[in-house]
Amino acid sequence: MKGIMISVLICLAACFASGCMDQGSEVKAGPSEEPLSALAVVITSPATGSVLSGGERVSFDGEATGGKLPYTYQWSSSLDGTISIERSFSKLSSDMSKGRYVIVLKVTDDAGASGQASITVTVL
Repeated sequence: MKGIMISVLICLAACFASGCMDQGSEVKAGPSEEPLSALAVVITSPATGSVLSGGERVSFDGEATGGKLPYTYQWSSSLDGTISIERSFSKLSSDMSKGRYVIVLKVTDDAGASGQASITVTVL
């Protein structure tokens, strides 16, 4: 019994020394890959609270960081459903339903992790 315990301790010490038992909280992508960071999503345009009117061209831009490339994008709105699957796009405000929108950008990375950001805009 004592011999088995010593063998287990030697194996654990070797594992710690080789790095296979990382005590940190980072998620490892694989033995030779860099740690993955959490997927973060932000909508950079338009600003939340924007009022859109008069047929102006509105740019919708988003950014994602972290996770595993490549990313897929899905923009949706509370009034018009899915509005784009591009990272950035533009739309005429006159082509949008009138009212108060919640715009959501959902990004999914190649590993299946997802994140989202949202803003509110009003179309007159």
